[in-house]
Amino acid sequence: MMDSEYENETENGLKYTVLERGTGEFPKKGQTILMHYELWLGNGTMSSNYDYNNEEYIHDIYDSTYDENNPFHGPIKIIIGSTTPFDEIYTKGQSIRGLDEALMKMKVGEKRALLIPSYLGYGYEGASSFHTFHGYRIPPNQSMRCNIELVGIIDDQELNEKSIEDQPENIAYEG
Repeated sequence: MMDSEYENETENGLKYTVLERGTGEFPKKGQTILMHYELWLGNGTMSSNYDYNNEEYIHDIYDSTYDENNPFHGPIKIIIGSTTPFDEIYTKGQSIRGLDEALMKMKVGEKRALLIPSYLGYGYEGASSFHTFHGYRIPPNQSMRCNIELVGIIDDQELNEKSIEDQPENIAYEG
């Protein structure tokens, strides 16, 4: 989707289009959820993918939890409100602010197309080391285009409060 094709925009600048409405509950900050994602990264993405025929690096990246060849084929678990600190080692369950904002306004079963501005993603510092594991790194100030599906909520918020207590910048979105 082009920037202008998204149907909605939040106060924080997150753009989205509902692709399929959900019928379940809304998740809350601190809950662990199951989700699928498809992520498209374009111009400027650093990549270790090399096209030997054309002798150039491939900078257009597609990553998906629907792909069984992906080490993180899904659905994956994330804890809403547990963000990945910039350029630190990814810890299981961490997320980014733009995903958290979208997920807390989705019902289980819902699918959305998102355009996450860089300040709700990896900001001026770029991607965490988590993405380096996949062979790409999101450069500074790059927005992220993705589709997400909220598959389910798998536990209560109380079980994860410890994991988000010491976050440097907890999210204050209302769900």
